[in-house]
Amino acid sequence: MERKWSNYSTAIFSHFTESDDNLIVQACPGAGKTTNIEHIWGLDNKPTVYTVFNKHNQLEALEKLPVKANSAVLTLNGLGAGIVNATFGRVTLDKYKVPNLIKAMASYKMGRSKESRERQYILANMVSIAKCMDTGAGFSEEMYDNAVSVYDIEEYPSLYQETVDILERSDNMTNVIDFQDQLRFPVIYDCVMPQYHNVLGDEVQDFNAVQAALLSKLKAQRYVLVGDSHQSIYGFRGAMNNSMSILKEQFKCTELPLSITYRCAKGIVKEAANVYKDIEAWSESPQGVVRYSDGDNEQYTSDDIILCRMNRPLIALAYQLLNNNTPCHVRGRDIGEGLVKLINKQGCFTVRELITRLNDEYTVEVEKARVKEDDDKIPRLQDKYGSALLFCNRAKLDDTPEMVIAAINTLFEQGRGVCLSTVHKAKGLEAQRAFILDSALHSTFTQRARQQWQREQERNILYVAITRAKGELVYM
Repeated sequence: MERKWSNYSTAIFSHFTESDDNLIVQACPGAGKTTNIEHIWGLDNKPTVYTVFNKHNQLEALEKLPVKANSAVLTLNGLGAGIVNATFGRVTLDKYKVPNLIKAMASYKMGRSKESRERQYILANMVSIAKCMDTGAGFSEEMYDNAVSVYDIEEYPSLYQETVDILERSDNMTNVIDFQDQLRFPVIYDCVMPQYHNVLGDEVQDFNAVQAALLSKLKAQRYVLVGDSHQSIYGFRGAMNNSMSILKEQFKCTELPLSITYRCAKGIVKEAANVYKDIEAWSESPQGVVRYSDGDNEQYTSDDIILCRMNRPLIALAYQLLNNNTPCHVRGRDIGEGLVKLINKQGCFTVRELITRLNDEYTVEVEKARVKEDDDKIPRLQDKYGSALLFCNRAKLDDTPEMVIAAINTLFEQGRGVCLSTVHKAKGLEAQRAFILDSALHSTFTQRARQQWQREQERNILYVAITRAKGELVYM
């Protein structure tokens, strides 16, 4: 049976076939944006590259799309890696490239003190951000000041100069690359670029400056860029906080909407429209349910997802569920790895000692934030140290920290029972029934967001959380 397209989709396809203008599509959650992009793929036989969010999306698309000459479906890193290899020959991929360069610096050589380890971590983080921001003109002091303010970097006196130094060393080492170099090198070097007539870009609301520059370097005849500015929630990780607006201007795009969600029931759409109005329910969608939880009487299934703004409330709830014999796990292995790293760096032998060290370090870090009037950092410190202490308080005081680490690794395994997730980790997920820890989403963290982009992203987080639910949304 032939698919019946919405008026929004029809307008997009007509624009593509009748005009050579670049196009940017604002697609609401569950609007079938991938299906629309895949249809556009078949409207033109000219060489096309379709850039997708991750490897999973790539494999899905390759299964569905017809083979087209001189065309490809690639992640942005895959696109960049091919360009780097075509230019520099066979290169070695090493995710520890920057940490190894830092350890080789005179100031950090053989540095094993706690302060040295902390500075190495801060420097590696700053270099990572610099690689997302600098498109070849150099990492300026203005960029640095902006990064410190926006991305919550703890400064030390020589940080800027060391960042510039490591960035230069990394850029000059073209035979060894990390994942960010896959995107960066095609932008800053005169690389051999593949020739495509069309570029189809997905999830562009989360692009950083280097990713945008990579697409522009392709010099394609036409760009179709699809995303949702209301789902932009990765500004803290280097994404441009107004990526859609910047890309629209950069590529001189005509903007069209894709506003009907086929995922969310009508009641859930109404709830989402309280945050952003430009979302519409499909006429054939069920009414759905929006309600408050039954508390201790609530029954969960392995298909449910429980969402929260922060980790600590999720971990506390996970233990509560486990105590009630409800299998569950917390999504986000890298979050668990971060907690393990925090525990390991304390260098303790017992849980008793670990609790003392964590509390002491937390007090010091909060005071530093207060002195710098960095109110945004305090809730993140509360979340990080509070989460680690939740695990510690479940262990015996004479246990070793390894027992705490084992508990962390177990809880952050994926696939067992109810899924508990921060909203950031739930991006791209959906569930018939989604629960929101309401009080945590409307916490003082949101109220402390001082900059406009931070306030907007907090609003986006709530919007993303609501639209994970297909049939039932439950506030806890």
